[in-house]
Amino acid sequence: MSIPNISPAASPIVEAVDVHKSFGSLDVLKGINLAVSKGEVVCLLGPSGSGKSTFLRCINHLERMTRGRIFVDSRLIGYHERGDALYEMSSKDLAAQRRDIGMVFQRFNLFAHQDVLTNISQPPILNRGTPRAEALDRARELLKMVDLEGRGSAYPYQLSGGQQQRVAIARALAMNPKLMLFDEPTSALDPELVGEVLNVMRKLAADGMTMIVVTHELSFAREVADRIIFMDQGVVVEEGPARELLDNPRQQRTQAFLRRMH
Repeated sequence: MSIPNISPAASPIVEAVDVHKSFGSLDVLKGINLAVSKGEVVCLLGPSGSGKSTFLRCINHLERMTRGRIFVDSRLIGYHERGDALYEMSSKDLAAQRRDIGMVFQRFNLFAHQDVLTNISQPPILNRGTPRAEALDRARELLKMVDLEGRGSAYPYQLSGGQQQRVAIARALAMNPKLMLFDEPTSALDPELVGEVLNVMRKLAADGMTMIVVTHELSFAREVADRIIFMDQGVVVEEGPARELLDNPRQQRTQAFLRRMH
């Protein structure tokens, strides 16, 4: 596995500044400000409808912000800035930005007509111009990392949900991203399959991958996260070191949420 060890640095790899998002008259995000350092694992917690997934999707411009700015590795995401005005990037420029941001969804989004090896190797071939032999070698290496060595010729329908999600993680890693985003990656899985996906995420965290994870898995957040951000009703209610926030939340909304989760 060739993910480099990364030491947390002072300069953030992700910085969100006054991020708002509305769907018509519904305000989903109401001014999110946060920074994530290189090598940091941050878990976003909060009730359904609090804006966690919407914010995650704004980071790679799958959702357009209504107001605000998001920077990844000091580059403004989704827009060119001229003076005080923002102009949305072309799809080509946006695709180039997204190469550095891996995303894993609740549903696996694998191509059903392609075998596992092709699902993993195609993105770097098509989007980075990686030679096919090199991409296939990398795909096999990643399958070994996610404990699916030898399953490259299988098709998605032949795999369990947990196995499909591990393939989805390998596919995202094949692009050698600087940042990984996980949107409730275990919520669609049967309970007995959750652990195998979380184990892969633990490996990534140990290897120094920067990760932002929307999750309801409190034990995973306690064990792996450096920091937890609790969101409710479109705002950051509270944030802090993972164990400190889970054991001694300061805000009543956080306390009430954690009581419901136990």
